[in-house]
Amino acid sequence: MMIKLALRKSGPPYLEYGARYLRTSSQWTYVSVSAFTNGLSDAEARQAMFIVSSATPGTVWIDGAALAGGRSQLVLPVGPVPPQYFGAHALHQHNSKTAFEDGLVGSLRIWDSERSQWHTIQPARPKGSKRTYDWSALDDRVTQAQKHQADLLMVLGGYVPSWATMDEGDPDDRVRDAVECYRCDESPKRSSDWKTWVMDVASRYKGGPIRYWEIWNEPSFGPKDEWCPDRQGCATKMASMYRGTPEQLLSLQNDAAEAIKRIDPSGKIVSAGISLYHRDYLDYFLKIGGGKTADIIGYHWYVDGPPELLMSHILAVRGLMRDHGLSDKPLWSTEGGVAQLSLESDPAWRGAKTTGQDLPRVHELGPAYLARSLIVGWASGLGRWYHYAWDGSHGWPSSTSVIAKGTNLAIDVTEAGVAYRQVVTWMVGKRVMAFETGQGGGLWQATLQGADGKLSYIVWHPARTSFNPWALKKPSTAHKVCDLAGKCRTLVTEATVAVDFRPLYLTP
Repeated sequence: MMIKLALRKSGPPYLEYGARYLRTSSQWTYVSVSAFTNGLSDAEARQAMFIVSSATPGTVWIDGAALAGGRSQLVLPVGPVPPQYFGAHALHQHNSKTAFEDGLVGSLRIWDSERSQWHTIQPARPKGSKRTYDWSALDDRVTQAQKHQADLLMVLGGYVPSWATMDEGDPDDRVRDAVECYRCDESPKRSSDWKTWVMDVASRYKGGPIRYWEIWNEPSFGPKDEWCPDRQGCATKMASMYRGTPEQLLSLQNDAAEAIKRIDPSGKIVSAGISLYHRDYLDYFLKIGGGKTADIIGYHWYVDGPPELLMSHILAVRGLMRDHGLSDKPLWSTEGGVAQLSLESDPAWRGAKTTGQDLPRVHELGPAYLARSLIVGWASGLGRWYHYAWDGSHGWPSSTSVIAKGTNLAIDVTEAGVAYRQVVTWMVGKRVMAFETGQGGGLWQATLQGADGKLSYIVWHPARTSFNPWALKKPSTAHKVCDLAGKCRTLVTEATVAVDFRPLYLTP
């Protein structure tokens, strides 16, 4: 039987604080689950229940279960926030420059990137030892990163040339040219093709801004996989961009790690970015050894509720890493953003509706959600946040899904883009000294310290609007307040500052 052990919030939205998956046998198996709870208030954080569930029919025997816990202090990052924490995706080649300059982006992830993935760089099958590459687009991205002292994360797989997934004369060979990326989510058929591609791209950019190499994008279990915890869910293939097995993915990672470390010992391997709600795949991948050759663990967080709840999801993955002995490795959100704005789940919107106030609008909530995600992500221990995307069009209802106003030409930025840029200026180079997570009446506050020793603050209240703001006592060192639109004003005689769901920056 496939068994899931989880600690979950006992009420809506039923957040899962931690979980482990295992397939039972005739032998007793001891399983330990690390879980962390956190809510928008202290009372919410205590609403938890322990659940044992099965995705397949059968009888399971449990010989004892124990749940122990206590209050723990959030462990904050020890160093200042680096520019590279603020990452993004520039899908169109000519938007790399504007992402660096308009958004102050410190790092880019090469994924969904025009003419910069394996299938477009090497579209033709090698002829003997002769290999033909078109490096022009990727070269341009590398040049832009060098000019702006930024770095790049390159996804090696996920867009596999069709010729690499089949033999010459394969019946499907006749249709491969009709589709830009036919069978691109399949594992390369020959390990030699994969190793050669990895060695060639790593050799070309050795010592440059491509310092990090991610193996694949968003794998998940297939419906016939032995470890599929939910046949119906696996059958949908939601967010799965890999048709191979986890064992094949591990082999790709190990081969890539060996090749890259031989060419450039300073290169870092990032495990395949697994999408939100697929912790089961990460659990299994780490169980079979996926953490051994990965320097960094990759995961994808998309906000589908109040951004503060990200903390529970991030800490759950941290707990999973701890269960596999990987607490010392960095954790990155190699892709993330606001998937949707569910107004009914937003505390400020619900509160305003209940009291008959004017409701917060999507274009106001979007930038606030993006800003709060970035702040909560860093405080929760993420080493990078690669926003998806700087440009592009996805049809998602959130204004934060795309920062640039122009899909094919980033001539300006949206309100969310301005908010992104403001948070960069607020946080980069400063250390988060303290982080209050809603227990003080619902107020969230980050206390930052600059290199000069001066303190500044980022504050917001997820449940308050401008019609019913929280009256924050002005810190004695704060003499100026700035909003997400970049507008600042001097605090002269005010004893308090009005705070709502949109973060404010209080500075000397």
